[in-house]
Amino acid sequence: MMGSLQAADACLLALAVSLTACGFGAPSGISLPVPMAETMKTSAASKTSPVGKAPVKTAPAKTAPARTAPAKAATKADPAIKGKAVVKPPAARPPAAKPRILAARVDSTALEFAVTARLAHQPLTRAIARRTRNPAMAERAAWAVTREAGRIRVSPSLLAAVLLIENRQLDSMAVSSQGAIGLMQVMPMHAGSYGCGSDELTEVNANICHGASVLHLYLVRSRSVSAALRRYNGCVRGANTPRCSRYPMRVLQTAARLRRDILASATEADRRVRM
Repeated sequence: MMGSLQAADACLLALAVSLTACGFGAPSGISLPVPMAETMKTSAASKTSPVGKAPVKTAPAKTAPARTAPAKAATKADPAIKGKAVVKPPAARPPAAKPRILAARVDSTALEFAVTARLAHQPLTRAIARRTRNPAMAERAAWAVTREAGRIRVSPSLLAAVLLIENRQLDSMAVSSQGAIGLMQVMPMHAGSYGCGSDELTEVNANICHGASVLHLYLVRSRSVSAALRRYNGCVRGANTPRCSRYPMRVLQTAARLRRDILASATEADRRVRM
């Protein structure tokens, strides 16, 4: 009985192996030994895989990306330009110095004439009035001085300075110890000699007309303004008036102050006037 059962198991085993080899799975209800079952599964798997197909590729395991060395600073020469001369940019030139613009020199005498031509005697009136206590006489004297200065082409400040040094109080009736009369202290011998319209030296306009004419005559005949002023003051030999050698300096200093006061009223248009 035992022998028949073993023979039956052997037959079933052989049948299962043959069915498996022909492509059929193991029949149900038949249990195979474990080694045999594993062998049959392996052979079945190999037979069911399609022929000619490439084996399935598996994705490679990811690996950490290799760290690349940081780019070095461009301290070495570029191989592309190796062997070529490196052209340096031209050095920046310093900015050119700005040309100096020299201010045009203005003739103060011409500028003074331009101011008096535009404003008449008013600037000189204010300048004289600040130096005296007689505003009414200051205006009369300034008007006559401005007119006579234009006639003889002498700056009004110079003629007015002679008037202020000779007679600062503007006393038209003043007479000096030497006999000089009026605002500009004109000697009587000059009366009626210059076409002034009147020989009355105590009259303001006539006196200033005579005094301007005498000064102009000495300016023409003398080598300098100082010499002309000394002659006007009777200081030819230094005997007529005391300290007469200082007279020209006093007149010129006063004239400079008067001119400064007159030019305070100048405008840009006056500066463009050419005499």
